[in-house]
Amino acid sequence: MKGYRIFIPLALLALIALGIFILFNTGSDLAITIILIFIPAAIGVSFLVRYLVTVRKRSIREKVMERDIEGIANRYVEQMSILYDFEDKYAISTKEFRNELEKVKEGLFELGCEVNGRIRIDRAKLRKVVFADVEWVIKMFEGIKDRHEVVLYSRMIDKCRAYLGSIKELENAGYENIRGQIERMESRIRESEGVEVDSLELSMFMNGMASILEEALRICLRDAHSLEVEGRESARADTARIRTDIKIVEHSIEHGNYENASKVLKSVIERLVGVLKDAFDMYKAQALELTNIVVEISDKEEEKKEMEEMRKSIEACMLPSQMRKLRGYGDALIRKSISALEAVYNRIFEIEGEILKDNPATEVYPVEYWAKDKLGEIEELRSMPASDIKGFIHRYRLLASDAYSRLMYDSERLKYIKANFTLHE
Repeated sequence: MKGYRIFIPLALLALIALGIFILFNTGSDLAITIILIFIPAAIGVSFLVRYLVTVRKRSIREKVMERDIEGIANRYVEQMSILYDFEDKYAISTKEFRNELEKVKEGLFELGCEVNGRIRIDRAKLRKVVFADVEWVIKMFEGIKDRHEVVLYSRMIDKCRAYLGSIKELENAGYENIRGQIERMESRIRESEGVEVDSLELSMFMNGMASILEEALRICLRDAHSLEVEGRESARADTARIRTDIKIVEHSIEHGNYENASKVLKSVIERLVGVLKDAFDMYKAQALELTNIVVEISDKEEEKKEMEEMRKSIEACMLPSQMRKLRGYGDALIRKSISALEAVYNRIFEIEGEILKDNPATEVYPVEYWAKDKLGEIEELRSMPASDIKGFIHRYRLLASDAYSRLMYDSERLKYIKANFTLHE
């Protein structure tokens, strides 16, 4: 523009000088014609050039201004969305933060930008805006963020600690399968000191914590389902109300109401512990009794050691909420006990096979041989329901006692027969 201001006057002066030169040297009317035509034309061109340059400059300025203002508006909208998420998802108060951000909204309106669901630019207003006004709104926005994000961080950490406390309470109440989630939450809280104090970063951090919490709650929900079945089947209890509460927990988790889900889960486990207490104590005592019987008929140190490990695992189950774990140990114990009894039967068959080879007289071996169909008793044991451990133990004790006595008798007879046969030979 500066070059234009210098060039136009020089061009006009040059045209006037050319006209005067031609006038005095030729004396023709051509000089007057040149002056009358070219001077107005030059003035017209100068105004056209000035107009185009001014409009072009204004267009570029307005586009840059509009871009900067829309950028602030988008950041404002994003910031408000993040704060509403903190309110809605995690019940973390952001009212003061949002109230101060209204000043940014008002400032944007003064710049010709209306933010009300959508971003609208008033270009008539925009033409009157200067860059200093835009910079002022940006600084105001950043200042509000700097003041309030520190408070938001503090409230977020308090909420994370509350989440951690709630799942620790669930663990203490009897949900023992969430230790991994507790440790992960503790680790993230320790790492929170390195988190950048920025709303978006805080939101991402909080989302991660909520994800771990939801994972823990779903594990507790699964355990509650299993224990409810145990209460209904093992304790023969009416668990209709508990099933309703479990449905409430499912709904609460789906809608992100973690506080309510945690509270109801704690109530559920406390009632289930009361329902299962007697059944738990009885089943544990019966399982320990069965380990003693199996040890009695086991003649290998390896088997006895294995049974001792099972005993320790069963004794380690101290709470009725561990009924499912205890049941798992009990099922494994039943399988092991059947294998142990089957091994005794097989040993008896081997000994009787050895006796049969010597074909002893009736007075030497005055009993019948056990037939192979005796193994049907093993199948009978396998067909018994695992939940009926009392009935299993009663039947098992009889068979084990019978088999163990027969094993001792056949072993002694075989030794006697072999000794007499060798002596005879």
